[in-house]
Amino acid sequence: MFVDNNDKKITVRGFTFGDGTPRIAVPLYGATGEEIFAAAQAIRKEIDLLDEKYKDHPECKVAVIEWRADYYRNVEIPENVFNILRHLRGLFSDRAILFTFRSEEQGGELRNDRAHMHMEMIMRNVLTSGLVDMVDVEFTAGNYNIARATTGAHNSGVAVVMSYHDFNDTPHDMDIEEKLRQMDILGGDILKIAAMPKNEFDVRRMMELNQRVVIERTKPVALISMGELGKISRVNCKKSGSCMTFAAIGRGSAPGQISVDELISRLISQT
Repeated sequence: MFVDNNDKKITVRGFTFGDGTPRIAVPLYGATGEEIFAAAQAIRKEIDLLDEKYKDHPECKVAVIEWRADYYRNVEIPENVFNILRHLRGLFSDRAILFTFRSEEQGGELRNDRAHMHMEMIMRNVLTSGLVDMVDVEFTAGNYNIARATTGAHNSGVAVVMSYHDFNDTPHDMDIEEKLRQMDILGGDILKIAAMPKNEFDVRRMMELNQRVVIERTKPVALISMGELGKISRVNCKKSGSCMTFAAIGRGSAPGQISVDELISRLISQT
């Protein structure tokens, strides 16, 4: 469940997004149930160690466990997905669970046609399970599909992370702002855009744009530069006003992700 505070912030399972504290999300992968369970146990063990190591900085806790379900081979089987979610909910009762089913076009593991073919059924089953706090909805899915997904999520008390990824370039500022405007209208609760920079100017531009749009927008925003050049945007997210940053325990989900331990250490050094 999530609480919409209607003041540029939302609270999900006790973590507030948009209050100036960048919330840390960790991706979780696996092609089989066994791989997913093993990865989940490893993540649980690591975040417990990090909680103790950085106990004087509770604001730096890992807030979100993102299950990248597009890597799961049996994602079309509702009972399998339910069993995995039930396991994750029990293991991460104190963290928000984000369900992400990424299309190939947006950097996912599955073929694009397969992803879109099963999206509505998969999303409906996930939402009715009552086991997730957030779902990722791709901005490229089309207005009709987006509207159905966001309405279903909100009716189930689930927050929507509306996302857009560009793995080739960083769009112009006006293009990014227009995408954010449309994401807002279409029902995104957290508006996330990740883009690949061509140079340091692109990275700086994304960070400065994030600073500006968090003042102008009514929703929490996360603008991320990917790749080696973009690492600084993941670390300087508090300065830029980004509400969310992604880091890795084990394998990352996008170019440029650093380890959670390194991220927390660098966030603390900035305070």
